[in-house]
Amino acid sequence: MIFASDLDRTLIYSKKAIGEAFEASELIPVELYQGEHISFMSPETARLLAELSKTALFVPVTTRTIEQYERIFYIRETFKPQYAVTSNGGNVLVNGVPDPDWQLHVNRALESSEEAGKVIEAFDRISSPDWVKSYRHSDSLFYSIILDREKMPLDQVEDFRKELAGMKWNVSVQGRKMYLVPDGVSKGAGLLYVKEQVGASRIAASGDSLLDESLLQAADYAIVPRHGEIYASYMEAGLYTFTERDGMGAAEDLIAKIAEWFALPPVDVVSPAEKTD
Repeated sequence: MIFASDLDRTLIYSKKAIGEAFEASELIPVELYQGEHISFMSPETARLLAELSKTALFVPVTTRTIEQYERIFYIRETFKPQYAVTSNGGNVLVNGVPDPDWQLHVNRALESSEEAGKVIEAFDRISSPDWVKSYRHSDSLFYSIILDREKMPLDQVEDFRKELAGMKWNVSVQGRKMYLVPDGVSKGAGLLYVKEQVGASRIAASGDSLLDESLLQAADYAIVPRHGEIYASYMEAGLYTFTERDGMGAAEDLIAKIAEWFALPPVDVVSPAEKTD
């Protein structure tokens, strides 16, 4: 069995995202950056995850680059994940080392999408210093853009989203970040590769952003925090199961629900992808 989970705003939270029910002083620091703890996990989340990890393989799945993922010292040192999917699926780490076979697969998959240089040229046509602060080509796979969300021109971004679809890239906006990601790179594909490597029979997954949809659709059971892009897009569609709480409380809810699901006998289940058929 595999428990595959997104990290930011799913299992771990910044001070701004923890929610009103939690005080940072009561939380477990999980990420160190430039000498400061910037992400946290609740003690109950840590306890539940430790219990679940005794019976299921915990696979962190994140849009973070390898370098950014490695900053999350608590998960690396406490849970010692054998597998992790980083770079939005662009890298699969095996005991912290990129899997070369997966890298070859991703390089072939990227051939079906427009080259990165033309994508950023298209973005530059709508970009302005008024709302775009900086961007980087993360792991030479996708673009991560820091922006002023309140000043972002929504109509232009939606038109750009349609243009990118024709280039076989997609857009995700999460807080103050925008991601431009080629179709050949996905969390779900990375997770299915891990499933094949370990011979797992069942997958439960969680995530909050539209970049997590492929991850959720690759799972037999999926649960989504009551916040973020997916909740905003599908709260009334009946496609996903949502946690009872938002903020950091969602992390506790989703692990508890997944532990309950794993305790049930295997049955024929319908994945989120099949619900849309």
